Amino acid sequence: MFEPKIDIQQALAGLRKREKGLITYEKIMSSYKNINLSEDMSFQRMFNGFYRIRRNEDWRKFYYENFEKWKNESTPTFPLILETFYRHTGRVECSFSSKMLATLCPDFPIWDSIVLDRLQLRLRGTNCETKFQNALPLYEHILQWYQEFLPTQTAKSYIAAFDDAFPQYKHFTPTKKIDFLLWASPKTK
Repeated sequence: MFEPKIDIQQALAGLRKREKGLITYEKIMSSYKNINLSEDMSFQRMFNGFYRIRRNEDWRKFYYENFEKWKNESTPTFPLILETFYRHTGRVECSFSSKMLATLCPDFPIWDSIVLDRLQLRLRGTNCETKFQNALPLYEHILQWYQEFLPTQTAKSYIAAFDDAFPQYKHFTPTKKIDFLLWASPKTK
């Protein structure tokens, strides 16, 4: 199993500089269950800003309608979310699919360019259909990495350092703490 070398002091310093992100994440997680995600524009602006969603109004309407539906029905899977958006938009929205899933189920990891870089992974494909087909096993690979990494002493030491630096966020899931540390760590060479 690949273990990313996180300079924990640099990552924590980066998170301290951007602690507003931790505060915003806390607000997202404490509010999404109690509102109508398809109608609450304040929540949508906060979520869009935090996760850098820069899509048109029709796309966002479809996104938040499905977000609300899945919040109230049952826990969706990454393949279901990804395929729903792919069939509707023609886009392979791995990152935004994972961000929705990780909000509904905080033990699931985020897929974004930073996480892929830190884990030395890449979505392969020259067209949308190939990328869609390759996305599903790649997300499974990310899930498998977290399952193997989280029980390690390295992961436990990273999580303990996060908890020491941010005791008010000890309740974040171990997956989310590692997500934040990967995000705040310097780019791999």
